[in-house]
Amino acid sequence: NYLFAGLGETIAAFVFLTMLTFIGRRQGLVLSLGLSCIFFLLGMIPWQWTTVWSFERLMTMFAIVWVTVSFGLAYLYSAELAPTTHRGLVLSSCSIVARFAAFIGPFVREIFPNSSMKLGVNAFLAGSAALLALLLPETRMLPIPESAEDVSSRRKEQGLVNICG
Repeated sequence: NYLFAGLGETIAAFVFLTMLTFIGRRQGLVLSLGLSCIFFLLGMIPWQWTTVWSFERLMTMFAIVWVTVSFGLAYLYSAELAPTTHRGLVLSSCSIVARFAAFIGPFVREIFPNSSMKLGVNAFLAGSAALLALLLPETRMLPIPESAEDVSSRRKEQGLVNICG
């Protein structure tokens, strides 16, 4: 299992760098979250090959690769979305939420005893995050905003809803 986890992390690192270079932050985040949602949903198909390997295990490993890519993209993207004056507060708030989620994550096993329910919850969360990421502006090849007004003007230029007042 550790060999496959390490292989998945290595693949995720290469995919992460490729997405940053060629696709962009927003499209990369939406794509990686969407693919993780699809793989979690496919993992709900009951197909057992051996006593150890199943279709669920394979699809979950593919989904974890895309979740790892999503985490890296979201961390970088959140820093690029925030203006310089607010960047520290935004990143520390995101880190607090991530630590809280990492703390309660292992308890999901007790909340949802059925593996299909766990995969369904993960698919729902990844899919809804992908849809919400569509509301964010693209930051690829653009300067980092210095003030809240820069963020508002970027959203207007890209035809997105202004959320800064």
